[in-house]
Amino acid sequence: FKKALRDQKLNKIDSFEKGAWISVVDPSKKEIEQLVEELKLEEGHINDALDAYESPRLEIEGDDTYIFLRFPFERDGGIRTMPILFVLMSDNVVTVARESNEVISHFLDEKINIYTTQKSKLIVFLFQRIINTYRYFLHDLNKKLLFHRDNLGDIGSRDIVELVKWEGVLNDFITALVPANAIYNSLLSKQYLKFFKEDKDLVEDVALANSETLDICKTTIKSIADLREAYSTIMTNSLNRTIKFLTAITIVFTIPTIVASVYGMNISLPFQHHPYAFLIVLGITASITAILYWLFRRKDLL
Repeated sequence: FKKALRDQKLNKIDSFEKGAWISVVDPSKKEIEQLVEELKLEEGHINDALDAYESPRLEIEGDDTYIFLRFPFERDGGIRTMPILFVLMSDNVVTVARESNEVISHFLDEKINIYTTQKSKLIVFLFQRIINTYRYFLHDLNKKLLFHRDNLGDIGSRDIVELVKWEGVLNDFITALVPANAIYNSLLSKQYLKFFKEDKDLVEDVALANSETLDICKTTIKSIADLREAYSTIMTNSLNRTIKFLTAITIVFTIPTIVASVYGMNISLPFQHHPYAFLIVLGITASITAILYWLFRRKDLL
């Protein structure tokens, strides 16, 4: 793709031209060979960009700068991160990803005005888009957390499983954002890229936004841990109350059981010849049971 200052829109071109942006998505072996032969890219770095578990890092190969980052995306109801490679060459910008993604499509759909001939600014805008994508997911997660916090009494086992999954997502975010922070700071301090003053300010904004996003991740993880702890406390208290209730009920009904067992024995027993023996024994049993019930109610055990 190419768009110079005089162009009105982003143009798709058929060959590698100076000032072009080459967007590579899920390249075949033949396409990788073409990138290596015509653009002199490092084949190992291209293959690393297609590895789902590749970590963010910065590599310098001759005049080319290779920047590996990770971006978040949603798939099958779950959120995960995927690597993406940015190559800043003397004449071109190259991006390599395993599959099409919102970070790239956002620019291809021309939702933001960019010029591919301004290589450093294009790279920085892509960085900003990655951070904005993280923030979108974090905003959504925090809204769900607020809902669960406001309805703490209604949280169930399924919600706890969801909270654990969110914690895993946030840890994945942190694993991607921490090295990205170091990369952005390196770009500023070691001058791997040649920035105009305005572009340098943009990189500083990106580094700051990335640090803030990292802080949001850590704060959100703490909120999830607090929510799980609160739920655990509520469940423990509820379980204790249930056990106390069952214990009290068991004691209350133990008295009639003992009396019935004693009067079921074939021996001489009080009131056995009395015409109202059954009613007397039943009355005594009911009285003892009622007294026990009153005592337990008074102690808030029932």
